[in-house]
Amino acid sequence: MNSIICPISPEKIDSNTSRLTIFLNVVLMVLFLITLNPFFILIVSLDYFIRAALDVKYSPLRLIAYGMVNTLSLKKKPINLAQKIFASRLGFLCAITSAILILLGYNTSSMIVVGILLSLSIMDSVFNFCVGCLIYNYLVFPYYKNK
Repeated sequence: MNSIICPISPEKIDSNTSRLTIFLNVVLMVLFLITLNPFFILIVSLDYFIRAALDVKYSPLRLIAYGMVNTLSLKKKPINLAQKIFASRLGFLCAITSAILILLGYNTSSMIVVGILLSLSIMDSVFNFCVGCLIYNYLVFPYYKNK
């Protein structure tokens, strides 16, 4: 990765694995909204952090998704890794904000933040429409590509 704000990478990842990973996060977020148990949003935060700041291949939810994709013998669909890392960074910011808010007792605020992240995650995992990827491609990358 060349930059913290605008990751640039020639690497590709499998779209099916990425979408299933996000869907597993959706399930955890729904469990959080139902129970208000901070454990679920902390797991989501950790998974987004690993995918955003460390290495996608170490994400526990991605490992589960990868196993499921292989078990189902789904055809690989390569996509650009950089925009997914940027989207994961945005997801991490939302998830950790929600976790902090719930731990401070701001339940409604935490639920609103998770609701927004949940909506964006459903759009990505179910409809293959990644808002973070669009932000990256049209609002961030053009200003950093020449640096």
